[in-house]
Amino acid sequence: MDNRVSLVSPRLDSKPWGGRKLGRYGLALPLGEPIGEALITAGEAVVSTGYLAGQTLGQIVEADPSARLGATAHDAVGGRPVFPLLVKLIDAGGNLSIQVHPDDSQAAHLDRLGKTEAWHILEADPGSVLYLGIRPGVSLAEFQEAATRLDGSSARMMRTVPARPGTTVLIPAGTVHALGAGVMVYEVQQPSDITYRLDDWGRVDAEGNPREVHLDAGFAVAQLQSIPELISPVSLRPAIGERHLLAACRPFALERIALPRGGSLEISKSGSLGVVTMLEGEANVNDLRIGRGSSAVVWPSKRPSILTALEPCVALVSWVPDLMPDIVEPAIRAGADPQTVAALGGATGDLHQAMRP
Repeated sequence: MDNRVSLVSPRLDSKPWGGRKLGRYGLALPLGEPIGEALITAGEAVVSTGYLAGQTLGQIVEADPSARLGATAHDAVGGRPVFPLLVKLIDAGGNLSIQVHPDDSQAAHLDRLGKTEAWHILEADPGSVLYLGIRPGVSLAEFQEAATRLDGSSARMMRTVPARPGTTVLIPAGTVHALGAGVMVYEVQQPSDITYRLDDWGRVDAEGNPREVHLDAGFAVAQLQSIPELISPVSLRPAIGERHLLAACRPFALERIALPRGGSLEISKSGSLGVVTMLEGEANVNDLRIGRGSSAVVWPSKRPSILTALEPCVALVSWVPDLMPDIVEPAIRAGADPQTVAALGGATGDLHQAMRP
């Protein structure tokens, strides 16, 4: 078997809003630090076991971008030598800043990609919420005035959605949003670090200075009409276990796979590498074993890659999709109606466009 599978060691980032819950997923957290993010596929993430062990993801891609990424993924990043998906586990011990990201066209002058992202909720404290867009009826001027106070006042003008484990939301670039306190999410996004912070709840640094905000740049890209809705998953009705599409747009797709002991499914994608993150249990990806909290990159290959459960397991898989063969056609074959399939793309409209005659 062609075993082009790499187990990766994520980069851990300390954040003022972070916590310690990421340790529940087998990650060794540094003592005494509030860890907010495990950046699973950061360019600095090192392959610990498997294919090209010892190299960083950035080094692997830079060596041969088109071969390492696959044709679809290579196109999605505009031919740049960057890993095409940024996958994270995020522990929001406190509220994240109220923020917004540019789209690809707005980031082009920086020779960067924009940032559309999706959240899949892993854990949520009672009463925790997601901040998703500005409430209808609130003008941009009103929101701007509240944001300039830098004390979280603008949050009262945002739409809140209860955070419930197992739900997914796709957040297009231009959406004003924030992850609320007490929520842990799996995030997949375009490989971009452009974040325009609009309001940071009055937080200050050790010297008493407020964190930097980017009001002019942020409001220049904010889209008031972008108010994301939770996405209904689409079952692909596999012969064994469960397989649900959770979200899909041109930059990325996300699915959830649950298998009983001994069950197996093909997870390779023809035009893109993939990232497998094990949430529960233990499995092999080809011959490489991955356990709870571990993630593996499945590089493009001419031979299929198979996920085989060594015990009952649940995994999330992200990749850069070819929307018709990867998303639309298998969903329709499984009995999903076109409207439900199109809704996997949220407000991006990508699936609506792909499904047009």
